[in-house]
Amino acid sequence: MKTKTTFSILFLFVLFFSCQEKASKKASFYHWKTKAVFSKQYETAINIAQSNAIYLHYFDIESTQKSNWQSDGVFPTYVLQDVAKQYKDFKIIPVVFISNKIFKTKDLNINSLSNRIKTLINQISQKHFNKKITEIQIDCDWTESSKNAYFKLLESLNTEYSINATIRLHQIKFKDKTGVPPVQSGTLMVYNIGDLKDQKQNSILENNIVKQYINPESTYPLKLNIALPLFSQTVVFNNDNQIKLIKDSDRSVLESDFHFKKVDKTNFQVVKDTLYKGFYLSKGYNLKIEELNETEVINSYKTIKDSKLDVNELIIYHLDQNSLSNINLKSMLKQL
Repeated sequence: MKTKTTFSILFLFVLFFSCQEKASKKASFYHWKTKAVFSKQYETAINIAQSNAIYLHYFDIESTQKSNWQSDGVFPTYVLQDVAKQYKDFKIIPVVFISNKIFKTKDLNINSLSNRIKTLINQISQKHFNKKITEIQIDCDWTESSKNAYFKLLESLNTEYSINATIRLHQIKFKDKTGVPPVQSGTLMVYNIGDLKDQKQNSILENNIVKQYINPESTYPLKLNIALPLFSQTVVFNNDNQIKLIKDSDRSVLESDFHFKKVDKTNFQVVKDTLYKGFYLSKGYNLKIEELNETEVINSYKTIKDSKLDVNELIIYHLDQNSLSNINLKSMLKQL
């Protein structure tokens, strides 16, 4: 009898904590590198987030004066090269980033561009997954002046794919001007929302910036995924106040290296010429570190959830070793 009672208590104990684990917010991940590796760290993060889908960056569409792809100068860059076999176990949603500048290309042939994009998506899908994929995400920060051409491209792509389009905060607030893309769903990009040149602001994400665009009455005619950040960066200001972005931030190095002088909590001045993460920095340059702030992520998500937006899936940007090392993912997801 005692054994049965002990077993029952143990069973309830395990069941309770299993339920606690599953109470975490589920999330998918972006993978944004040309080589899609699959590390133990990635596997752990994916398991914590209970992910069954990976938004896999396939390529960018840029424009230049010369291109072997087509005479209009529009061409693909950062094309996905290698994919670890483990990703075949997940639902893959290809992501294509399209520079808004291409819609300023003279005599741009939208149908030709659409066909080229379709062909490359299908080639990559066949090569790495041995199948045709019919759901994609298109990432473009379109404007009022480019919306007609961009929406025409989406309509053309829509004949072959179910499309999810990325949406920026300003496109929510000013939807009457920027228009609503002709797609099945959207993903609200809740990062890189501030002013890089503002040395007192974390341009990655601050809830007070989100609140400038989203309020309790905010609506949008598409169901929206919410994309949240999982990265940090360093903004470098040269002596002409021009800026360059360096991936990740390393406060400990800046605080301990005599080449840098701490100005305030987030800004450091270069006091002697030096190399930093492969970049040459001259005396007088300023470095602003922008670190992921878990509280800002949680509060920003709450601001969106408290609106009238139709919120669907959560996507985290992105699978990256340094980013995953600097955050307690399980803790953050439980608070969302």
